[in-house]
Amino acid sequence: MSGNNYSDYRSRGIAYSGFASSDERERKKAEKLRAERVEKAKETVHEKSTKARPKREDNAVYDDKLVRLGITKPKPGVKRVYVIYIDNSGSNRVIAAHLRKSSAWLLSLLKMLDPEAQIAFVYFSDHTDGSQFTQEVDFVSPDEEGDKIMFSTISHISAANGFDVPEAHECALKAACEINFGGAVEKHLIMISDVVGHGMGMPFDDGCPAQQSWKKSVELVAKTYDTFHFIGCGDDAEVCELQQQFISDPKRVPWDLIDLSMVKDEQHRMRITGNAIMFLIARQLGRQAMEMFLGFLYEKWLDDPIFGEATDARAQEMIRRFTKYLEWPETEIEDMLKKVFVQ
Repeated sequence: MSGNNYSDYRSRGIAYSGFASSDERERKKAEKLRAERVEKAKETVHEKSTKARPKREDNAVYDDKLVRLGITKPKPGVKRVYVIYIDNSGSNRVIAAHLRKSSAWLLSLLKMLDPEAQIAFVYFSDHTDGSQFTQEVDFVSPDEEGDKIMFSTISHISAANGFDVPEAHECALKAACEINFGGAVEKHLIMISDVVGHGMGMPFDDGCPAQQSWKKSVELVAKTYDTFHFIGCGDDAEVCELQQQFISDPKRVPWDLIDLSMVKDEQHRMRITGNAIMFLIARQLGRQAMEMFLGFLYEKWLDDPIFGEATDARAQEMIRRFTKYLEWPETEIEDMLKKVFVQ
């Protein structure tokens, strides 16, 4: 499995260090340098649109001694953790595979946004997949060693089947509440799926053999985690309506359920999903983190133009879609976007 280089992504993130400075001169200098980079990227976006993106060699990152299958607990001193549950079944195979390959990108962003935190990943499907039902990547820090641990571990995670239409979200959520969080005082859970669990309204439902109630699992999540967000990564709007049941407070549905069903192209949904994870992390960290994240994302898309000649317009469109999940006054959102787009 090939992936993008963590060191390369991290070097891009270093350029944003000035944004977090309390020194006004340093901040203005960082903003000026970024504006110059963005303008240059806009000028050369057409030249780069046909170039292949660089890949790193597997043997430069993989280390069998660093494989960490199974979740233990965060390292001592970690106060904030993120647990990411990803639907790994057949219907969601493309997006799950993309997220596995995007580990370097996700860690580089976490390094920029919340460097003291740790993150764990669980790839889940259904009981009928046996040992493949849950495949876990232990808590890692967003650094070079964490990148190697994650890459080495994910190399041992395989795609599952799922068989009937629903997956075992009800049991996956229950297991998420049984994790040993060590000394962590802030716990955040994000689940990504194109379907729902057993008993939640999908057809061809064989039921949960453990007879676990999805309602009880949702209640348990609300008691265990500080935040829970669901990313609906399928293209069926009716399924996304069923996914609203995962949000324990109906008033929070517009903010805590990210609906990607309006993005009909699977490749576009694939690319947005990983960034949606980091958007949710940036959102709960505050406005400075959000400006850093969206600015970094915009610059990255310009520098790595996955949408060809339409990259600038499409990047701005996709970033604006994210902002509908911000509980901010419209004027504040527009002020931030002017900085993000260097207008």
